[in-house]
Amino acid sequence: MKQMRWALFLAAGALVSCNPKVQFSEPMPPARFNLPNIPKAYRGVIEDDDTRWQIGKDTIIMGEEVMVNGEDFLLRRMAGHLVMSQPVVKTGQWEVVVIKREGDFMRTGWFDDDDDFIRKAGILLDVPPAERKSNGTPGYSYYLLSPSAKAFKEMLKGGWYEANDEVVPLPRGGTVTPLGRTPQSN
Repeated sequence: MKQMRWALFLAAGALVSCNPKVQFSEPMPPARFNLPNIPKAYRGVIEDDDTRWQIGKDTIIMGEEVMVNGEDFLLRRMAGHLVMSQPVVKTGQWEVVVIKREGDFMRTGWFDDDDDFIRKAGILLDVPPAERKSNGTPGYSYYLLSPSAKAFKEMLKGGWYEANDEVVPLPRGGTVTPLGRTPQSN
């Protein structure tokens, strides 16, 4: 799964939402407008082995699963990042994935519950991260954060998220594969 981390942007619901360890009380960044469309540079097809993601104007299609911007996830911008917030059904909170554009490439990141992150967040935030447990059996523990827009911006600029080592070319309306892999022929 580590090699597929870059696909968080494309398949956040399918790959990550099982048990996100850090959740937010609202979509991030707070008090920002939702993007009505997926930015053009991110649209196209990404192929990785037997998996194919189609990113359209407002949809992400992975196999039979269709995710719609504004319904299944929200996109916002801040500090040079595209921020994807997705509701976590089990808790009613929000999972956040960041996408950092680096020229013609993108790199994904997510917030992890390592001790250093929780300590720094506790110092930065007016309300420190609260450890919670999800409902149901079996439940799971997670940290709930409620940063202001200013605090969230500091988290992004400071690189407080765990960034994927692998970068992926921006599709820009075409078909791309992760670096070092060859596209499949049909």
